[in-house]
Amino acid sequence: MKLRTGLALAGGAIALPLLLRRLRSESTPMDTQARQEAPGSFVRLSHGMTHVVVDGPDNGEPILFIPGASLSLWVWDGLFERLARAGYRTIRYDRYGIGFSDRPDIEYNQTLFEGQIIDLLEALGVDRPVTLVALAFGGPIAAQFTVHHPELVSRLCLVSPDGFATPLNLGLRLSLLPGIGEPFFQLTGDRALKSRIPGYSRDQRVVARIRARFLPELRYQGFKRSLISALRNVPVHGAEYLYRFVNTGDVPVQVIWGREDPVTPMPGEDVVRSVFSRADVRLLDGVGHLPHYERPDETASIVLDFLRAPRERA
Repeated sequence: MKLRTGLALAGGAIALPLLLRRLRSESTPMDTQARQEAPGSFVRLSHGMTHVVVDGPDNGEPILFIPGASLSLWVWDGLFERLARAGYRTIRYDRYGIGFSDRPDIEYNQTLFEGQIIDLLEALGVDRPVTLVALAFGGPIAAQFTVHHPELVSRLCLVSPDGFATPLNLGLRLSLLPGIGEPFFQLTGDRALKSRIPGYSRDQRVVARIRARFLPELRYQGFKRSLISALRNVPVHGAEYLYRFVNTGDVPVQVIWGREDPVTPMPGEDVVRSVFSRADVRLLDGVGHLPHYERPDETASIVLDFLRAPRERA
């Protein structure tokens, strides 16, 4: 009995530091010091500081890039540069909760993200409709914004959009449970998020780039808390109704999706073409979650064709 008790105490002594280390994984506050080497600039909006990078000519047609759930504004590398060189004013930003933007202790929902976009456009002096280019989790955000503010949106481009019963592993499903979800994710979230990285592409160079940019951001306080809140409140599993709504509106829509995307798997092609029956749908063979990383020239060409096409819808 004494031996078993001693082993249990020893095991607890070993486990406790591991537990504390995981709880301390978000060890760095998101403050002025953390932002010193961040590119671009910062604007104070209704719920805190927002990180933004603007490229291209000031008088170019504005394009606002909406990021996914966890990867910050650098996820648009490979696409924004080509559009900026083509004469467009590209605006990349970090949603509240990710990258170098603030992580307010509030509910992360569609209303919050919609308000952030409105505040940001006003702060930047954007006085004409913008093209929204949204990745994955950003898809439902962009779609709802378009539904609520069609007068502010010139075009809508959805890249690998969430909203079609996006699969989550067991760890993430447990993390979404009320009560235990947030502390559970604080303990297991780093491992869960790291395990998703290889799925972004079959090209190991792309995977290495993502790992190098994303992993350092896990140390900033408030990231996992805000992510769980966002996953609970944005319809990543049920945004089809939003997409059908924008499909019937006057804003032109484009959809770009890799057929080999395991992160946001494409539903059946018949579903995509039914939901987006009036959209410019581009389904890319042999491409994963980030078409603009794997085929930057081709993806930029597809987007530019969409931007330059007449705005009238059939």
